[in-house]
Amino acid sequence: MKPRLTAIVFTACGFLLPGFATAAVNACSSTAAALQRACALDATNELSLATAVCINRADTAPCIRDARAAHTEALSHCSVVRDERDDVCDALGENRYAPAFGKAFASNFVDPDQIGHGVRPNPYLPIVVGNKWIYHKPVVDVDGETVQEVVTVVVSNDTKLVDGVQCRVVHDTVVLDGDVIEDTDDWFAQDLAGNVWYCGELVRDYEIADGDKPELPELVSTAGTFKAGRDGALAGIIMFAAPPVGRTYREEASWNNAEDLSEVLSVSATEHAPAASCAGNCLMVRAFSPLAPGVNEHKFYAPGVGQIVGTK
Repeated sequence: MKPRLTAIVFTACGFLLPGFATAAVNACSSTAAALQRACALDATNELSLATAVCINRADTAPCIRDARAAHTEALSHCSVVRDERDDVCDALGENRYAPAFGKAFASNFVDPDQIGHGVRPNPYLPIVVGNKWIYHKPVVDVDGETVQEVVTVVVSNDTKLVDGVQCRVVHDTVVLDGDVIEDTDDWFAQDLAGNVWYCGELVRDYEIADGDKPELPELVSTAGTFKAGRDGALAGIIMFAAPPVGRTYREEASWNNAEDLSEVLSVSATEHAPAASCAGNCLMVRAFSPLAPGVNEHKFYAPGVGQIVGTK
């Protein structure tokens, strides 16, 4: 089903472009090979931990068999992800990924408080304080019932200094059947050309455990969290001011954790949602990640509004 923008509060519009600095021979393929080895080691560590758990259970033998089967599957997944990363290298080339972000490039970025107040916002991702997008999507839950997933994205008044660059905090919550299942702070920065950069995110995933009384969501994971400049994580452009059709680019690089990319498919697409539409001037991108092989999301953005539809 398509998640569609059903409500919006905004104050903006915008325009422009540029890019990245790169170097090093076969850096992309070498990175993919190193990450496959890291993935395999993680799988082996998980097997060892699972074995320790199994030893202390009454059903030790079948438990260990299941753990070994899971290990084999995990190693296979590592191989598939490696193939996906090789495809990314084919699309991006072999140069080292070295985005022009960080303290040395801080002067290339605008004051977040000036966006929409003297500085033109990015037309497809207007990070102006107060902007708000609400998306609704019917999904099938674990019990096989169709429930509503509601995603609310709000540009907050908060800022965060990330690797020497002042970033705007955008709050993102996912509510499933009335319960919060994800609560995220995204950190965005806009450069002088109008491109919006993804500086990092703090992810909090919640679940309600079976049998809990009261049934309250519990924090179960912060997977996907990254911060540019910390533990080797790198920022990326999440939205060009003038998206170049046919270009594939990294939105982030937190290896084996967050590796989202996008491909610009069109700037003349047509789509509609209850809150906003575009006819012949929609930006259409394919969003994907080697960490989720075979999963592609097509996103549509209306100029001056932002994302209105996402389809898988």
